[in-house]
Amino acid sequence: MTSIATRQFRHHIGRCVTRSVVHKRPQLRQYAGTSPVKSRKGSPQGIGGVFEPFLKPMNGSNVETVNEPSPEQIKTLRVEDILPKDEQLKMIVTGGGITMPIEKQKAVVQTILEAIQQDQLPSITFSSLLDLSGSKASELTALGNVVLRTSNKAGPVALCLYECAMNAGDDSGAFSYANMLYRGHGGTVKDVERGIQILTDLARKGHPYAQMNLAAIVMRTKKDGGKTAVQLYELAGRGGLDIAWTELGRMHRAGLGVEQDHSKAVEYFRKGAQTGNTQCNFMLGVYASTPQADGAADQAAAFKYFQKAAIKGMPEAQYNVGLRYFTGNGIEQNFVNAAEFYQMAAAQGFPLAQSNLARMYYEGRGVKPNVEKAEELWQTLADRGGPIGKDAEKCLQDLATSQGNRKKDSGKCAIM
Repeated sequence: MTSIATRQFRHHIGRCVTRSVVHKRPQLRQYAGTSPVKSRKGSPQGIGGVFEPFLKPMNGSNVETVNEPSPEQIKTLRVEDILPKDEQLKMIVTGGGITMPIEKQKAVVQTILEAIQQDQLPSITFSSLLDLSGSKASELTALGNVVLRTSNKAGPVALCLYECAMNAGDDSGAFSYANMLYRGHGGTVKDVERGIQILTDLARKGHPYAQMNLAAIVMRTKKDGGKTAVQLYELAGRGGLDIAWTELGRMHRAGLGVEQDHSKAVEYFRKGAQTGNTQCNFMLGVYASTPQADGAADQAAAFKYFQKAAIKGMPEAQYNVGLRYFTGNGIEQNFVNAAEFYQMAAAQGFPLAQSNLARMYYEGRGVKPNVEKAEELWQTLADRGGPIGKDAEKCLQDLATSQGNRKKDSGKCAIM
């Protein structure tokens, strides 16, 4: 290796990065009670349907953009504008997302379109839809999920399907209907009060997603809603939604709506970690790696928590595991393993991992020396900008100088 490989670099330790992770849950028919949610084989859809808990404010870049069909467009909509092609429908049926035959699906959509276009949606239409579904309201909900996911013009049709399913006693349909009203989704006329009322009724029945969403609404809209939100999140957590424990831990860690209490935060994160929740394991790693008032840091425990989150694909955790293998913090030093975990996080675009991986390629630690790969990673970071990008620019400049005249630089590029 040339003199480039022998230059010294500083390995800066970036702080742990946290974020909310929302997990989709499998569909189930029974959700009341305190037992964990059980999956139904082959079902890709949860009781939350299209509407998973919306924990972020509905403004700015977090808003999902849906092209609302105009009244003129609605009058000309056809079945093929709403349903995907038969090949895709067959895949959805095969995958267990819906069991209704394709021809029945088309008949249901056609019935709704005719009623909408004639400004007639009487109860007789709902009766017809139930007949076509074989009196299975859950199939109407499933069809609503299909059309809403595959067509940006399907809002009015999905709303009708969900309302019909709700009236027939399907709580998953009621949940989706409430969300469409609350959010004005897909061109639906927004009715916040009605949406919240339906969610409240579902929450009282033990619907964990309704409890979760109500808690999020309370936190956003009620200045003193922390206590109520905690109660709702706890119900949702006991109902099988591990993300609820994440939110409870986050609230108590940051003092959001409640008094800051790190002991309670850890308690909630532990409950989520017991179910395998990625974010909860990561946050326990953060706590274990930081000296607390009641004791010293436990770096070995921190490594294990980070590793559990890393295995599930969390880039922040993968970076932390790689860093600990590199430094020998809480685990025996191993450059090969460090490079592997950096590669996992770097593949997901995590800047700190990309920076440290470039350093390892440059020096040939844990991987074969490869200046070209190091240069490629630094260029990616430089193009992205920011503090890490500026440091990458410095590294590229040093690299160019070293390759040009083989002279040893006095400057050093800092790798995070």
